[in-house]
Amino acid sequence: MNTSTAVRTTSSAQPEQVDQRQLTVSPLVDVFENAQEIILLADVPGATRDGVDVRVDNGQVSLSARRPTASFDRENLVPIQSEVRAYDYYRVFAVPTGIDPTKIEAELTAGILRVKFPKSDALKPRQIAVKAH
Repeated sequence: MNTSTAVRTTSSAQPEQVDQRQLTVSPLVDVFENAQEIILLADVPGATRDGVDVRVDNGQVSLSARRPTASFDRENLVPIQSEVRAYDYYRVFAVPTGIDPTKIEAELTAGILRVKFPKSDALKPRQIAVKAH
């Protein structure tokens, strides 16, 4: 029986810098429902519209967003270096029954991703007319 353990060495003298890697976190989410739709609010502070991706596939909706390490001075359009760490946000949810996936909408405002799931007409409450004979 061979009990020796091989140790692999690398030629790089530099240790791995942990803070250089992206960190993936699950954003905090609130879900609200009214008669017309289901609304999902995800906290993705620092994410930009270009860094947000909302996909619907096989009955699931996946939310991903990226918060870069540098932000931009909107007035002068120059990068501002900050101590804010880069994050990748990622979360997956099942699309509720009775939702038309082609009508799902998403918008990003002030670090809040709002995803609207409009209910189909069959799920919306409706008034039934009562006929008199």
